[in-house]
Amino acid sequence: MFLIEELIYIKRLGGLTNLNFLVAHKGQKYVLRFPAHEFEDIINRHHEKENQRIAAEIEVTVGNVVFTDEGIKMTPYYDATASLTRDLIVSSEYLEKIAGVLSTLHSSKREFPNRFNYWGEVEKYKIALTEIPSLYVLLEERLRKLMQGERQEYVPCHMDSVTANFIQNDAKQLLLIDWEYSANYLPEWDLAAFILERELNEQQEQELLSYYGLPATSKQSLDLQKLKSDFLWSLWSLVKEIEDPSFEQYTAKRTERLLEGLEQYYRVYGNN
Repeated sequence: MFLIEELIYIKRLGGLTNLNFLVAHKGQKYVLRFPAHEFEDIINRHHEKENQRIAAEIEVTVGNVVFTDEGIKMTPYYDATASLTRDLIVSSEYLEKIAGVLSTLHSSKREFPNRFNYWGEVEKYKIALTEIPSLYVLLEERLRKLMQGERQEYVPCHMDSVTANFIQNDAKQLLLIDWEYSANYLPEWDLAAFILERELNEQQEQELLSYYGLPATSKQSLDLQKLKSDFLWSLWSLVKEIEDPSFEQYTAKRTERLLEGLEQYYRVYGNN
């Protein structure tokens, strides 16, 4: 139990989906998360809690101090994370660390209790939107065609491996946090998520893939995951726009990149 009079301070932190606070209590620091209500019908908190427990056993994340059935969570905070800038994380040293964390997770031979159902997730966002713009109907048709016959060799994945979800502990060990979307899926998804969000250039992307050891035969799957990711997160952002119009810019960015990516994919691999 945390007595309120023993708190040193509480400070609001960033976050796209949830309300996050830095809490200092009796000489220790923690991150306290309150989940966003508009995603409670989309995110399964039981799966999140169990998957984070498994990931902690693999030593690619931190353990929970508190995790309630409502998704309120408290985890340790490390001061060393403050030095993990967006520029630093694309250095060769940290690209190797990121590849190592993802490789450790993907090759762990562990299994999460849930499997990621891509089109099932798309449907959840479409229901939340009530009406989907015509452009996204067309994009969905094209992606469904490209995904026909996609391999189904699934491993535990984080599914939201963006810069903000990497932290480092006091020993400078890189870790992943926020396992809300985690599930068993194609490992290329996690690589694609980081490449897209951090906007790696071609050299940085190749360096990351080299450290990870991605086979050349998996390159087409990686490029397809990029398209799928931009489509799904465009829908996610459309849902966020309902309560916060400032997400329009994020939606546009994801959608424009998806359109450009589709053209590039067709040029390289054809449209079958």
